[in-house]
Amino acid sequence: MRRTLTIALTILIVIGGLFAAMKARAPQKPQPTTEQRWARDGIPVETDVLSLGEMEHAVEVTGDINALDRVTLSAKIPGRVVSVNAREGDSVKCGQAVIVLDQADMRSNLASAQSGLEAAVARLSQAKTNQAVTKIQTDAAIEQAQAQLQAARARLAVAKQPARSQERMVAENAVAEAKANLDRATADYKRNKNLLAQGAISQSAFDVVETQYKVAQAQYKSAAERLSMIKEGGRTEEIAQAEAQVQIAEEALRTAKANASQNMLRKEDVRQAQAAVAQAKATVALAQQQLSYCYVNAPISGVVSARQTEPGQVISAGQPLGEVVNLGSIYFKGDVSEKEVVNVRAGQYVRVTVDAIPGRTFAGHIDRVFPAGSTTSRNFSVRVRIVDPSRRIRPGMFARGKIITGVSHDVLLVPKDAIDESKGTQYVYTVEPDRTVRRHIVSVIRENRDHVQIQTPTSLKPGDVVVTQGRQNLRNADKTTKVLLSKR
Repeated sequence: MRRTLTIALTILIVIGGLFAAMKARAPQKPQPTTEQRWARDGIPVETDVLSLGEMEHAVEVTGDINALDRVTLSAKIPGRVVSVNAREGDSVKCGQAVIVLDQADMRSNLASAQSGLEAAVARLSQAKTNQAVTKIQTDAAIEQAQAQLQAARARLAVAKQPARSQERMVAENAVAEAKANLDRATADYKRNKNLLAQGAISQSAFDVVETQYKVAQAQYKSAAERLSMIKEGGRTEEIAQAEAQVQIAEEALRTAKANASQNMLRKEDVRQAQAAVAQAKATVALAQQQLSYCYVNAPISGVVSARQTEPGQVISAGQPLGEVVNLGSIYFKGDVSEKEVVNVRAGQYVRVTVDAIPGRTFAGHIDRVFPAGSTTSRNFSVRVRIVDPSRRIRPGMFARGKIITGVSHDVLLVPKDAIDESKGTQYVYTVEPDRTVRRHIVSVIRENRDHVQIQTPTSLKPGDVVVTQGRQNLRNADKTTKVLLSKR
């Protein structure tokens, strides 16, 4: 039974194949051409409706992304790299040591300089001590010499006038008293002598008077001689000796004052020691600075964008070793034509797109409009700062920006896809109620991503239906040409 079914199926398959072959060989009705279908049904197009809206005034700029804060790392001294503490993409802080050089020689120089500073400080201390001791000694010597000179002068004064004024007065009084006594005795003597000659007195009485007279003479002479000695002063040899002592004391004072010049020498020693300390401090500071040069620090906070050295490499001063970029300072510089630059100013909003980051629009603003333009292109450069909290934008990327310079309200918005152009003439196709098309010549004065603003007056109005797709098939259309509508 199974065999019978198999044979039957085979016969059916063969008969079906023969029937299909006969049908394929039979003549078929020809398909209509594209022109025939368009003439029968209309040319297929897509349309949109005109409306009123707002049109931003925008100036387009392009440029490469760069960064204001972008520095190249390099060492100020030659040396051997010991370590590199960051790789490309690593974040670094301002002042962080990114590259470290061998410090052995610099540390040795610093230790030597510090030892020299300690020695200089010790010499300065010794010089100050010597200055203080010398001043004490010279001041004491001057004071002693002055005291000795004063004593010598006092002795000379005594030698020149040994008696005091009181003694002279007493001597003068004694002379006066002796003179008075002598005058009285003389008078008595003369009177008694006459009396003796007259025999009025005895010889013995006269002798007493004579003796008193001679005593008065002697007393007067003695008082006068004493007064003369007081007036005459000291003896010549004593005065000469006292004057010699004064000269010796004066010379000793001059010598002591001359020795005071040692104070100036000690002051000069102190100044030289202070200069030596200052020089030693400068040497220490220089050694410390040279040691600090062994650390190549990041001058800004940012991201390492290039690493150009490795540990063990011997580098020279100024050789590029890496690069750090602050991604918060990114910008791009674009060119604006001289016709548009009058409408561009610092602070204006800019929509920024980056080719490497499709689908994202970033906010930006005009940071600076450069004051001078190019004499060749007649363009003026502008710098656009970009706000990118995600830090996805990198220097070197290509960016496009639209500077928003103003907004027009209640303007007729025409879809960009509706604008056609031929031989420098721009036009738009509208669809009439009977599905025929009409061509309108227009002039585009401004556009955005989806629409254009056309110059007025125009024959277009809000509500008109315009062709957006398929307009290339309408270039040879006339007033009788119809379209097959397919709204978007």
